[in-house]
Amino acid sequence: MNELPGQLLALEQEHGVLLADVAVDGAPFTALLLHAGAQPQWPLGAAVRLSFKETEIALAKNLRGELSFRNRHPATVTGIGHGKLLTAVQLQFGPHALTSVITSGSARRLQLQVGDQVEWLVKANEMQIELLATTSP
Repeated sequence: MNELPGQLLALEQEHGVLLADVAVDGAPFTALLLHAGAQPQWPLGAAVRLSFKETEIALAKNLRGELSFRNRHPATVTGIGHGKLLTAVQLQFGPHALTSVITSGSARRLQLQVGDQVEWLVKANEMQIELLATTSP
């Protein structure tokens, strides 16, 4: 499981859908929770943890244009573990190490190599968010 520490910037809820905007080292992320109950009373600025599975990270090289992915960030490939069907790609995103598991066919098509600059993408609904601490008024 990939985890990133962040700071809660905004919460918005409508019809059981909750959107949480989070900053991770200044980079914007969004988590979308479906079937959310009552809006959590999390204070803005609270420390949170975003988590997402290795298989939920898509990778791209030379990506252009707009996408519906709200979580789209640059990273450097730091390691590659090829398997027959799946490939584990180690990424460095700022000070954070992440892992993406993609099909080996996709890894070959991208011609991934250590040192490559890529973009990693995660749909907002694949992000889990956990409140870590609140600040006292």
